[in-house]
Amino acid sequence: MTDRVSIRNFDWLMFLIVCLLLTIGICFIWSASSEKFVFKQIVWVIMGFTLFFMLLFIDYLSFAYYAYMIYGGLICVLVILLGIGLSVKGSQRWLSLGTFSIQPSEFMKIALVLTLARFFRYNKYGIGLFDIGCVLLLTCIPMALIIKQPDLGSALILLPIMLAMMYAAGVGIFYLFLLMGTGAAISPLLWMFMLKPYQKLRIVGFLWPDKTSDWGAGYHRLQSLIAIGSGGLWGEGWGEGIQSQMKFLPERHTDFIFAVIAEEWGFLRVCLLLFLYLGFITCGIGIARNTREPYGRLIVIGFVTMFAFQIITNIGMTMGVAPIVGITLPFISYGGSSMLTSFIALSIMFNVKMRSKIELASPHLYKMG
Repeated sequence: MTDRVSIRNFDWLMFLIVCLLLTIGICFIWSASSEKFVFKQIVWVIMGFTLFFMLLFIDYLSFAYYAYMIYGGLICVLVILLGIGLSVKGSQRWLSLGTFSIQPSEFMKIALVLTLARFFRYNKYGIGLFDIGCVLLLTCIPMALIIKQPDLGSALILLPIMLAMMYAAGVGIFYLFLLMGTGAAISPLLWMFMLKPYQKLRIVGFLWPDKTSDWGAGYHRLQSLIAIGSGGLWGEGWGEGIQSQMKFLPERHTDFIFAVIAEEWGFLRVCLLLFLYLGFITCGIGIARNTREPYGRLIVIGFVTMFAFQIITNIGMTMGVAPIVGITLPFISYGGSSMLTSFIALSIMFNVKMRSKIELASPHLYKMG
């Protein structure tokens, strides 16, 4: 395998888009909350950029050697978290580190992408039913632990990551539809034994909003729709949104920050934000298409799927077209673990782009010679 590293392959357009998204995020976190959250977010962004540039110096193939260890370590952390994790609003998702706290389920997304990429790339005997079963096991174990916290949003992200990487690795459409059908068939068990009452109410409120008797189940959705509708074409102005400034909108600096932006910026300027995200995803797809080395291509596909699912789901739930599951908006929502996870994924994607690897022949051919 030949390996060429070039700074000329640094994706400046994607980097500029991320910087613009971060700037927008900091401005609207300030508008929706306070200087304290802005300061913390800036600290997380600085830590994110530090991680981003540090990881660029590590060959992404090195992650393949440690993928299973990273995965296993995070599984252990998720198990321990159920016993000693910091409980916030009834969810035991965080590990306390002084004045800061981290959410291990966020980093599980990175671990799963690296692990599945290694499993598919270095599978010597092709992909059969046994291998599909192994992939399901690798995905369902962390999903179950994360749902138990409970954190339905982070758990659901693992599913599209798995399906996208399976498709990219060559698993047939028939098997993918079979998996989705099986998942739909066993969903009543998930509903009965895994979901908390408030999660069930949110799903019922999304599917049948007029049938929800509990006001709290539909409150988030209603206030978010009011905020978005109040923005009109040009918005109320930065710091002038009634829903956010009067604190009617819950989780306004985290899960529902898109509603704050829509209220204060309006429809036309929100379209600029959507265009930035479209450009970001397009750049990611471009990296995957131009990567000739299979492991790197699988990694990029996994991370692009992760970002795309988060963007679509977060914006969808604020607009009432997706159930409220607690997913942050990448590079914009307040949150340290989410920010660091996004920067790690971004750095590995840039790493793949900057290292143009071309596999000339299968390694066993050299041994034969």
